Amino acid sequence: MILLSTLPFDLPDLRGQGWAYPLLFLSIVVLHFRFCYTFGLLALLFLAIWGHLAVRFPWHLSSHILLWAVLPAQFLNGLGLLLVATYGEREGVDAKYRARLRHRNGMLTLRNIRRGVSIIGSAGSGKTESVVRALLKHFHRHGFAGVIHDYKHFEITELAWPLFQKEGLPLHIVSFDTIYKRVNPIAPRYLPDEESVNEVARVLIENLLEQRDSQAQGSTKFFNDAVEGLLGGMIWMLRTHYERCCTLPHLIAVYQFLSPKRLIQWLSTDLTAKAMADAFIAGKESERQTAGVLSTLANALKKISTQRIFMALSADELDLDINNPDHPSVVAIVNHPKYDIAYSPIIATLLHTITKQMAVRGRHHSFMLVEEAPTIRLLNMHRIPATLRSYDISTVYVMQDKNQNDMMYGDKASRAILANLSYQFFGKVNDPGTAMYFEAFFEMVKKPIQSVSKGVDPFRSDTRITKSEKEVSKVSSDAFFRLKQGEFFAFSDGKSRRIRFPVPRPERGLPQPKYAPDDPEIARNFERIHKEAQALFKSGQS
Repeated sequence: MILLSTLPFDLPDLRGQGWAYPLLFLSIVVLHFRFCYTFGLLALLFLAIWGHLAVRFPWHLSSHILLWAVLPAQFLNGLGLLLVATYGEREGVDAKYRARLRHRNGMLTLRNIRRGVSIIGSAGSGKTESVVRALLKHFHRHGFAGVIHDYKHFEITELAWPLFQKEGLPLHIVSFDTIYKRVNPIAPRYLPDEESVNEVARVLIENLLEQRDSQAQGSTKFFNDAVEGLLGGMIWMLRTHYERCCTLPHLIAVYQFLSPKRLIQWLSTDLTAKAMADAFIAGKESERQTAGVLSTLANALKKISTQRIFMALSADELDLDINNPDHPSVVAIVNHPKYDIAYSPIIATLLHTITKQMAVRGRHHSFMLVEEAPTIRLLNMHRIPATLRSYDISTVYVMQDKNQNDMMYGDKASRAILANLSYQFFGKVNDPGTAMYFEAFFEMVKKPIQSVSKGVDPFRSDTRITKSEKEVSKVSSDAFFRLKQGEFFAFSDGKSRRIRFPVPRPERGLPQPKYAPDDPEIARNFERIHKEAQALFKSGQS
């Protein structure tokens, strides 16, 4: 009071200051919008100070203190809290890794998409046109390089092409019926050593033989390992001695041309190739064993021995080193649900080669978006998201149902894959097991329960009411069956919310292909490759 009385001017009454109320209202709105719990504490503190001043001082004096001291202090306190919290969220994370996804009720922020994103929803839940499209727009806006597995025959590629053709990094399309770019996943530059050859052979064989989580035992495991070694030995021979013909079409043509005896002689001319194929070569005295290995590989390779696949894989027109700072790019690899048995093994091999090139420090920031991920089997998939994160690569893993992932990788490996993806989007489901899996992500809350019991005596009223509490999940499993198209439960940074994306009308488009499916050059190329493979041995080069 003494301090206020010494002021050289009269302080105005709060009731005469119209600007004070908008200031107070703005403080309330800002704080409540961002910090509902903190706002409650500040509001209680404000009311306590106001009540204390009203009791301690006359109205005209308490209003002066409230106007010139308490209200500005509270506003600055709230503003400082907002700034500090916002800075704390962004500290240490580059803006390009903070994805902001717009939905009908506001904005969802993923603070660091390098942690990985999983999107699970049944057919028709709106995964592609909502979450996937929003992430693609973020990747394009911030100049991410990357690779896209487009399972549904150009569905994602048609969304991505209009984005990237206008500005940003080039988008290259790899497909196996309508051909845009030819690519070679076993080009010598991608296979620097024996380990890389063994890995690519394993990925190709596991997908060709449609191996799942169950480990082969006994004779089946022996034949699979022998087939893998034989394939690895052939790749090594082409990589080392016939670089120009080191493609999968040439490898298939060589295998189909050579007799078993000549194949063994050819592999035995190189010590490394002989070591790789030793299980096959050592069994040459057993016709049954040799025939078993050869027929297993023949049945596997026949799936990809088509004219259009030969054309798509017969040249090295596209650099798979996609996040090289000198020439970053985006590659869309297009699958087809009708032909996924033939296309998926090739796509798995391409993705394996691409991820191996991407996993180098100091590269361009990039992403890997895998739609219908359980349709392909990648080597050590449960470690890929965590490994790529260290190289500034964001993984987006999309699937319809968790059971599909369990069938491909097994329950433990499937859980390990999803555990390495920090941001989850749960859409509509049709399977109770998947719904229960979703429910386990949400915190437990206490729900009041009331039970009523009545006595059996008809002449005496004996009714008892028992009240108790039971811990239940914040979101019950049945809620996931009722989600609409474009509606998801998003779980990010320890918080969960129910969001719905607007129904988009996105621009779609595709470039002109290099070869149409009925192009006569495709048949001529098929014959040319077989002649080139035969020429390797007729000319005495072997």
